[in-house]
Amino acid sequence: MTIPIDTETGEIQVRPFADILRDLGRGSVIDQAAVLLQDLVRAVQERGKKGTFSLRVEIQPMKGDSNALVVSAKAEAKPPAGEPTSAVFFSDEHGNLLREDPRQLKISLREVTRPTTPDTKDLKQA
Repeated sequence: MTIPIDTETGEIQVRPFADILRDLGRGSVIDQAAVLLQDLVRAVQERGKKGTFSLRVEIQPMKGDSNALVVSAKAEAKPPAGEPTSAVFFSDEHGNLLREDPRQLKISLREVTRPTTPDTKDLKQA
């Protein structure tokens, strides 16, 4: 194999990192990273807080072949934390959480309708 050397400067040419990512998993790593980054940007814009994106690349020698290297990569995003969801609950004597206070008396309510007899006057609002 020939080492790619720039004929003008004599420097060894470095293969672009994006090309290596594109070769991992037939492009699945770079595609997943793009989606995670887009989701992270949306979350940062919605919540107004910072998030992080990381791409971890691991390289290790292949067992049984000292010339081969196993390269793996994983993209991860940590969006900003959202506001916690909270609500008011009450507990009963067994420790169950309920939306209504079990110690409060229940008042049965009914709908009051307006009578529709001919002698009923329309009231004016103030």
